[in-house]
Amino acid sequence: MNGVRLYFDVEGCGLAARDRYMAARPTIVLLHGGPGADHSLFKPEFSAMADAAQVVYLDQRGSGRSDHGDPDLWTWDQWADDVAGFCRALDITAPVLVGTSGGGRVAVACAGQHPGVAAALVLDSTLFGPGSLEDSWRSSSGAAARRPGRRRRATSGATRARRRPEHGPLTQCRFTGARPTATWPRAAPGCG
Repeated sequence: MNGVRLYFDVEGCGLAARDRYMAARPTIVLLHGGPGADHSLFKPEFSAMADAAQVVYLDQRGSGRSDHGDPDLWTWDQWADDVAGFCRALDITAPVLVGTSGGGRVAVACAGQHPGVAAALVLDSTLFGPGSLEDSWRSSSGAAARRPGRRRRATSGATRARRRPEHGPLTQCRFTGARPTATWPRAAPGCG
């Protein structure tokens, strides 16, 4: 895809027998953070969705089992193009893109650059900020440019960790087997 080989795994059927005909099931494409992470953070929680939807675990360019390619192409735009191209290549129409951290930003970029590819977005602890990946890393590490004359208060790593929880609402939710509804995940047991 766009010069690299992308690894993916699938659980659940795209079509399911319903009475005398086959009915399409929704498709969920999971986008991990990164680069460097992989799809394994979504298992086993999303495996439970395989009886109601087709779940696609995608390792993005530069991550997991996918080719790393040229690191100069590790950009939000390129990852968004990869996701759109991946969906087109596999004839995945109107998936729900679920992204955590940087994967959420990729989902938003994909929806913006390729209108009509995704039916919906589910975002968890999404990384937003300056336009480039390098700018995002600098701002998250505290090395971003500051206004002249403004002093930054020193804080310990523990204080910063308390301000930025590691897990957002989706990762705190545990799917317990309840069927998805129009209000899911809010209606699912264990979600606050």
